[in-house]
Amino acid sequence: MQAITFSTVSILLVNLLLLGSCDKEDTPSTTSTSGSIVIDASDAGKWVYFSFEKDTLVTVSNYKSSMEWDMGFHLFDIRLNGGTAGLGQGASFATGSTRFQEVVLAPEKGYAFNDFVEVAVDLSVIPPVTEVVPGDTLLSSWITMTYGASGPEFHFSDEVFVVRTANGNYAKVWLKDFFNDEAQLGYVTLQYLYQADGSRNLAE
Repeated sequence: MQAITFSTVSILLVNLLLLGSCDKEDTPSTTSTSGSIVIDASDAGKWVYFSFEKDTLVTVSNYKSSMEWDMGFHLFDIRLNGGTAGLGQGASFATGSTRFQEVVLAPEKGYAFNDFVEVAVDLSVIPPVTEVVPGDTLLSSWITMTYGASGPEFHFSDEVFVVRTANGNYAKVWLKDFFNDEAQLGYVTLQYLYQADGSRNLAE
């Protein structure tokens, strides 16, 4: 039997210490949730809310006092649970990247908070009736609308954003589309990866 020397034990201890000291931002996580969902935000008279923690749409009676939601959708308008729109820590960051897989780490600072956005609340008349409500101006820039000869035209930025959730965790999101399979507008396709362990690790 091979004898275990003091130097061998020392090496083992050093290796264990090095492994234990690794920054959790650099270690693969098994606590992330990823997916894609088509959100029906076509009703101009209401907002629809999504929870990353519950990984589903949620019913919210009062968005300003609820911690049950993270992102709110209304047509192509977006709000987060924080700032002017809620009690949470919600905020957004534009990564400048259009490649979802390349965004692997949420930044520590530089986030934008909800301000106010002008939204259409009645589309039955032209021009539509609008009102100013709490919303995220940065995230709402994911799509722009112009008017062409055949009517409104929509242009997607394809930018990947980092979202800080109501409870202070992080997710990366890609707002991919505004139409369903029947070419009806107001159906937002959201691709996301949510990190539930509190780290900034957004690697897939």
